[in-house]
Amino acid sequence: MAAGGGREGAASIHYTPRVTAGAVSADLVIPAADPAVLREICAWDGFRPATFASSDFPVDVVRFDGSASRPVIVSRARRAETLKALPASLRQRTEAAFARAAAPHAALRLANGRSIDLSRGPAVMGIVNVTPDSFSDGGVHFDRGRAVEAALRMLDEGAAVVDVGGESTRPRNYGDARELPADEEIARVVPVVAGIRARSAAPISVDTRKAAVARAALAAGADLVNDVTGGRYDPGLLEAAAGAGAGAILMHMRGTDPRTMQDDVRYDHPLADIAGVLAEAAARAVDAGVAPDAVALDPGLGFGKSPDGNLALLRHLAAFRTLGFPIAAGASRKGFVRRFSGVEEDAGNAERLPGSLAAMAAAASAGAILLRVHDVAESVRYLRMARAIASPSAETAATTRASVR
Repeated sequence: MAAGGGREGAASIHYTPRVTAGAVSADLVIPAADPAVLREICAWDGFRPATFASSDFPVDVVRFDGSASRPVIVSRARRAETLKALPASLRQRTEAAFARAAAPHAALRLANGRSIDLSRGPAVMGIVNVTPDSFSDGGVHFDRGRAVEAALRMLDEGAAVVDVGGESTRPRNYGDARELPADEEIARVVPVVAGIRARSAAPISVDTRKAAVARAALAAGADLVNDVTGGRYDPGLLEAAAGAGAGAILMHMRGTDPRTMQDDVRYDHPLADIAGVLAEAAARAVDAGVAPDAVALDPGLGFGKSPDGNLALLRHLAAFRTLGFPIAAGASRKGFVRRFSGVEEDAGNAERLPGSLAAMAAAASAGAILLRVHDVAESVRYLRMARAIASPSAETAATTRASVR
């Protein structure tokens, strides 16, 4: 996990997605730890899986995008045997999918010679909404000075990057968000980006759908563009990012308008449909000139998803690693978090925090490597503790040995 803002270096050797223009595979490896999860996955493709012994689990369901071939179920205990029995073309696709899913991402390349270090686990992205009408914190950071101070505090608390947004993308159930003209959005965002850059060398992201806003923010010192429409609202945004050498986080949402994204939340396949859109977004970014190792993908929790659909995404978020890019996720304070954690619609942010941390933990354990949050200090501490439990360092191992003697 990124433990401090302003760390710009990254490992000199790291995995770079092997992407040629126009070619990003949407084949998926979907892990299943037990028979119930396996049945859920197979039901989406309309078939019942064969009975597997308990010793065969965990298994992986390999789904071939655009193919008439039924998904292949591969027991990790017998992977080599299963792959050998496949036709050559499917075996090659399966091996490539497994390789992409397992590939590490040590850094996300940004503009201005910066990068986000991903080598030590998930990096936290602090949310700075310079809006009067965002769903959970509208107006809190609408003042430029307060927004800059909030961003600097988040970096001190351990955020690896801060994400500055000037246009609300809240769903309609919180009231229609007003679509801003680019010049108004620029007037909100650019002074904040410039104010942060004047006082910190840490990575800065701009959350926008518009090429003009992206260009202005990048000129003011931003290093990364976070687009909730994945470059579909304004295709010029990807060219703007490429021209600045910036990173790009490309998210999935239904349509390109937050006011209508919840009108239809049905999917033929809740993972494959989203993966296909994200693969196309990544291909468009690379075609536009964005470096493959500067692209991250976000399945878009809460953006055109039903409450249960958001839970399914969190359960199976690991599948999106097969796309071959770092995965970002943001569940912080969202409506489904409130609903399933059992707090009221008008609950304060403190009441939403436990559910937000649980959703963040699920995303991190599934392999999401960029975690977008409002509550930076609490999120960083949670991830620090989880990492300490899962991966004892030499220092903690020595302490344990001493205490046992």
